[in-house]
Amino acid sequence: YNKGLMQTLAHQLVEDLWREVLQLQPLKISELMGQPSKLLFDAAELGNVEFLIVLIRSYPDIIWTLDESNHSLFHVAVQHRHESVFNLIYEIGAIKDLIAFCIDKKKNNMLHLAAKLAPSSRLNIISGAALQMQRELLWFKE
Repeated sequence: YNKGLMQTLAHQLVEDLWREVLQLQPLKISELMGQPSKLLFDAAELGNVEFLIVLIRSYPDIIWTLDESNHSLFHVAVQHRHESVFNLIYEIGAIKDLIAFCIDKKKNNMLHLAAKLAPSSRLNIISGAALQMQRELLWFKE
């Protein structure tokens, strides 16, 4: 299969499904978004920025959704080192500071999460300990 075509079709599917969700009553949408959404956090964990952009643009309050550990999608992106997802935080204005300093159930904020070692699946994309350490340091500085 053509990867570009698959991405285009997947993006269109997300937009179509989300358009259907937005047809619901506001209270029903709030109920759906008020509970931790596995789909939302899976997208952040996997770095699916296109999917998240569609959701955030049409329902900006989704950025306040927290998982069972009190992590926002940005916290999850930091944990799994997905720059493209994390960089969306710069598009939300001054409230980025509120999200960045939210603490989770273990009293960690985003800075603490960035200071922790990345999952091995993310470390293995860069060979060499020095380069891995440099990449981790850049995350901490960000």
